[in-house]
Amino acid sequence: MEKNIQREPSAHSRFPTSALLALPPLLFLTAFLLLPLLRTLREGGLSLGILGQPYFQHRLGWTLAQAALSALLALLIGGPLAYLLSRSRVPGTALLLRVLLLPFVTPTLVAALGLLSLFGPRGILHLDLSGTPALLILGNLFFNLPLTIRLAYAGFLRVPPNLLGAARTLGASSWRTALTVALPLAWPGLAAGMVLVFLYSALSFGLPLLLGGERYGTLEVEIYTLTAYELRLNEASALILVQLLVTLIATAAYVRLGSGGGTGMAVAQSLPRPRGWTALLTYALITAVLLICFGPLLTVALGSLHGRSGFTFAFWTGLLSPDADPGLGLMLGNTLRFAGLTLIFATLLGGLHAFATYLSHSKLLDLLSLLPLMVSPVSLAVGYLLLYPALRAHLALLIAAYTLLASPLITRSLLPALRAIPTRLSEAARTLGATPARVWRSVTLPLILPALRGGAALALSTVLGEFAATLVLARPEWATLSTGLYARLGHPGEANLGEACALATLLMLLSLAAFSALDGGKGEVT
Repeated sequence: MEKNIQREPSAHSRFPTSALLALPPLLFLTAFLLLPLLRTLREGGLSLGILGQPYFQHRLGWTLAQAALSALLALLIGGPLAYLLSRSRVPGTALLLRVLLLPFVTPTLVAALGLLSLFGPRGILHLDLSGTPALLILGNLFFNLPLTIRLAYAGFLRVPPNLLGAARTLGASSWRTALTVALPLAWPGLAAGMVLVFLYSALSFGLPLLLGGERYGTLEVEIYTLTAYELRLNEASALILVQLLVTLIATAAYVRLGSGGGTGMAVAQSLPRPRGWTALLTYALITAVLLICFGPLLTVALGSLHGRSGFTFAFWTGLLSPDADPGLGLMLGNTLRFAGLTLIFATLLGGLHAFATYLSHSKLLDLLSLLPLMVSPVSLAVGYLLLYPALRAHLALLIAAYTLLASPLITRSLLPALRAIPTRLSEAARTLGATPARVWRSVTLPLILPALRGGAALALSTVLGEFAATLVLARPEWATLSTGLYARLGHPGEANLGEACALATLLMLLSLAAFSALDGGKGEVT
């Protein structure tokens, strides 16, 4: 009987298969990530002298300072709320955690326009924060506060309840228990989340471009200015070199913290309802988070339907006017076409990378799948212009940039699902005579499909609102909803602002529809 059982192939026997699966994504990464980066680094090494100029030193200092401040504020607001939610039975907690995914998939320009509509010169709150760093920090919190809350909540759930109970039994107050027991145990995960917020804030482009102004522009905005307006690619490459160094240091810290983070599995437990000042603080923090994360979105939708004369559809009909340039049909068609092509290539390459990493157990392949997430789209676009100047007029280069940004989301969603499949399931299927193709179709695919849908939802939502690489590489005939929105923001007048709000609303609805249609509710990026 034992002789008829087909064992799981050894790592040595799986090597040819994993190598073949890894070849296409590795070739793609080499051509559209590693080679452009190497060319950028070579150009930048020749112009590092600009870093001695006070102007660029100020830009670098402000970039790091605003990213660090955003990470700290996200932790100070999101950490206590996450702890309270993990230790209290607050009605609607699951729904709150679910809807907090929405800001993360909202296009950058939509968030920036919403914040300007709230806190700009003509903001509905009559609190003008334009020209101050507060507006940019609020933008960073809009995207990163939900991420901090979700990561911190998962970390606090893994703290063993018996340790907290023992501390309370010994006379420790609830907050002393939180600070001396729960916080140290959950700290590696919290610190890793802070590093992620720091990275996202330091590499952000659309927010500092629109909200920072000339005084509070970041290194990423300076790279774009040097490239698009001054054609000083050597100096831009030098700044990219510094940015990459900062990114590598932060990524190494994230990997180190993440590898030492877990305190165990989340434990199901009966939780009390919050009472007294604990309830007051919990609901106050929830209200603050909802205002920061959803106030801008509601303001954008309202701005598309309300002008000085009241309720109106004029902004929407203006987009449909034959005189609109670019027209809505062109922008919408390009946005959907580019996103669809990208999703096909990203799913193929990201899926191959995930399966190759899973079969080979290669840490190198695992780390390579993270590499595109560490490089900003503007830096990539500069590398493409340096390495492939003859391809600038070809759509394939733009689609390659989109695919590079989207495929890691597929890979990082699939890997945990593949690693969670019990080996005995495929062994049992093969023992019963199933072919490898049938094992894939009847066992593996149903188990990983929710993760694939979740990764595809994140990838599609990201590409629909992509702005940085598009602004550098796109041609007028490739206008998308994002570039059309940005163009209207650059012109004065109520009509342009209203049409920008209408485009932002359409872009937001497209992203949310794509995310809701594809996401199975189980996909997570790790």
